[in-house]
Amino acid sequence: MGDRGGSAEDVDEGRRLSVLDLVGLAAGGVVGSGWLLAAGQAHWAAGRDAVWAWVIGGALMLLIAAVMVELGIAAPKTGGLIFLPLQAAGPLVATVVAAALWIVYAVNPASEAAAMVRGLAHWFPSLLRSGRAGAEVGGLSPQGMERAYDLSVTGALFAVVLMAVIVGFNLLPARRLIRLNLFITVVKVLVPLLIIGCLALAATSTVRGCAPDHVWYLSAQSGSVRHLRSEAGHFSPLYVVLGGGIIYAYIGFQAPLDFAGNVKRRGMGEAARLRWAVYGTLVGAVALYTALQYVFSRHCGSLTADMLQSPYAQFATAASMTWLAWLIRLNAVLSPMGSGIVFTHALTREVAALSRAHLTHRGLQTARRASFRFRGGEIDAYWMILIVNLVIGLAALAVVRGNWEELVALNSVPIMVVYAMPGVVLVALPGADVNGVRRVVRWSLAYCAFVAIAVVLHEAGWADVWRGMAAVGIGSALLLALPWLAVRDLPYVGRLLRHYDAREHLSRLARRGDPAVAPLFLLVGHLGVLLACTALHELFGDGIASATRSGSVLSAVVVFPLLVRAARRYMDQVRPTLPTGRGAASARPRISART
Repeated sequence: MGDRGGSAEDVDEGRRLSVLDLVGLAAGGVVGSGWLLAAGQAHWAAGRDAVWAWVIGGALMLLIAAVMVELGIAAPKTGGLIFLPLQAAGPLVATVVAAALWIVYAVNPASEAAAMVRGLAHWFPSLLRSGRAGAEVGGLSPQGMERAYDLSVTGALFAVVLMAVIVGFNLLPARRLIRLNLFITVVKVLVPLLIIGCLALAATSTVRGCAPDHVWYLSAQSGSVRHLRSEAGHFSPLYVVLGGGIIYAYIGFQAPLDFAGNVKRRGMGEAARLRWAVYGTLVGAVALYTALQYVFSRHCGSLTADMLQSPYAQFATAASMTWLAWLIRLNAVLSPMGSGIVFTHALTREVAALSRAHLTHRGLQTARRASFRFRGGEIDAYWMILIVNLVIGLAALAVVRGNWEELVALNSVPIMVVYAMPGVVLVALPGADVNGVRRVVRWSLAYCAFVAIAVVLHEAGWADVWRGMAAVGIGSALLLALPWLAVRDLPYVGRLLRHYDAREHLSRLARRGDPAVAPLFLLVGHLGVLLACTALHELFGDGIASATRSGSVLSAVVVFPLLVRAARRYMDQVRPTLPTGRGAASARPRISART
């Protein structure tokens, strides 16, 4: 990288974020389309027990967050979700994590754009495949319900435009974007708080609960009306956590950790700011989402089977709060847009870290492709990364035909793969294996999070898990294979990849004793066991559920310490270059990624 590239990175690292900025990033990522669209699915699947699904999902995310915050404090680094696994376990494992993270962050704006189109469908019914018939599901044939929530051609074009708008916002100067996001976040959090407060005070005559089968059309499942009604209420809250979109509603809390190297140091310090931002956002989100689900279950009897507008807008209309219904409809567009902006902004930093580590094309983050001049100033927006991510998001949108639920699955499963590694890195880091309470706490948190992720993936169901794992597998294969193909002057392919500049690591699989191979085999083997257990559960039903669940837990219990040992063995042979928290050293070392 040239001098300009170095200075661009220094500017990015030198920007310092306050607690308010960090909370804006965390809450801006969390409060998206999940609360708008997941409540109906959750109520259909688990009835009134859906409230507990939000509590369980929140507890899981707090456990994962505790691990990630401790890691972010021990080794604060912007782009650390990729950089730290690279340093601790090697480029092969880092490639798998990078593929999963890239999928999540690139697909999220597509899912939020699909949610925005569904929000606009109240005014423009032609944006959905069901059209005006969606205003009353009785007007749809059973076959029409199969893909009724898919976007029409017009709706898909709208989604493309909205994704371009999200990218456009990320061309703003970083400080201005952070402030804009903070304003959007305040507005989009205020609306659900008004929903909870106003509907809690609604007249008793407008309050009417419902059985799970009453909202069968919100299940997002395939099948006849009779089948969907018969299945309603027969799922456990644990299934709803991942299969019902609840995890999707919580992801985004890690946005401050994506910028852990950019936190203000004076005053309360980096550690306190990260803890306040992440824990405060998650605790607030658990309370908010649980209350919204309670409101849904308390008012769902007033739903009119209208697929074209938010259930909460229908509740407000039934309670004669037209003004609130209008705010909810507007927020059905604003809330997903704000979340898409945060994910897009965070992904540029993670992919830049991936590019600097030579795990993908190094040209993505050079000065010429990282910044541009506008009105005499230079803006570091990583515009080339934004274009690549837009293309990936558009491809995902096209593959699932704009179906929000399928895009959610492509977010929820790969993010569990990403969340599995920070615990391994945390306890494997040099200096982590010391005696004392901190060591016990770190091991306990990391171990429990690793096992909990395995259980949640098992309970999510085959349909979601295989799609998510397949996406991670394809992404990993591409990241590993492209550099391998680029160095082999093959006919046609070699010419296309001649300028692809990334370090080739695929051949390391054939090297005997390479320390980067063992962590990869352990992680991929564990994911394979989870996939197999989920498949067996799908094939043979609940009769073997306890056996397949036990198999998933046993795999996590066995693999976690082996992964930690393999990571330490790797770091013994390839010394990591890690940032240190304030007070850990008098000066921060310059960060590099020598592997």
